[in-house]
Amino acid sequence: MRKRAPVVDCHALLGKGTTWANPPRAVDYGVTELLERGEQAGIDIHCVMSPRNETYREANKRIAAFCEQHAGKLTGLAVHSPQREAGRLRELLSEEVRRMGLRGVRCDGHPTRELLDAAQDLKIAVIYYPERGRDQALGRYFHMPATAYPKLNFILPHIGEYRSLSWQVHLEAIDLARRYRNVYVDTSGLGSLKYMEMAARELPVEKLLFGTHAPEHDPRVEKEALRLLKLTHQAHEKVAGSNVTRLLGI
Repeated sequence: MRKRAPVVDCHALLGKGTTWANPPRAVDYGVTELLERGEQAGIDIHCVMSPRNETYREANKRIAAFCEQHAGKLTGLAVHSPQREAGRLRELLSEEVRRMGLRGVRCDGHPTRELLDAAQDLKIAVIYYPERGRDQALGRYFHMPATAYPKLNFILPHIGEYRSLSWQVHLEAIDLARRYRNVYVDTSGLGSLKYMEMAARELPVEKLLFGTHAPEHDPRVEKEALRLLKLTHQAHEKVAGSNVTRLLGI
């Protein structure tokens, strides 16, 4: 009998810091609730990253320690600020990827060539959610890195817009993933299922990654939203885990 493909949450949070979403508040995301609710949802692996911090060396070490303690259940992602940690990114990322086993990097701020060069050399994906002004299009943030680094994979969380505050931004994100071979979107933290359904209809199934944004969002609810897409068995396996395991080399 064929073994079931693992279900992988590509976007979860763990540890101390402040929220990514505004208004900022102090948080300390615990591992127990994440794993318990993930197990209830049928999620096999959570890709975890730190909440926002001023600098990330210690936060990423804590993520790596959590992953070591819960091997097989957690996969770690680094976070770095290209602006606040400029000049040290290659050294930090090399240690975190090669020695600590982290599998990607979330960019806190617009990615610089320093970060992108290091990520490309290390063959890791870049998770990037731009902080835009109200009238600023997503394309202005993604066009240059996506075209200048065609071998580097970019993951845009929340199909472009956390909590679905603007439907136009979801449309832009879907268009970006359709236009650029190396841009992918994750389903975490949406405010409306209809945009997840739209992405599933309009994008190649390989471009869509299941994520939860746990524990800010309940992984049991996010997994149910994935079921409601009514994908074919093969498409469901790709979105639920195979796509991200390929991108991150899990």
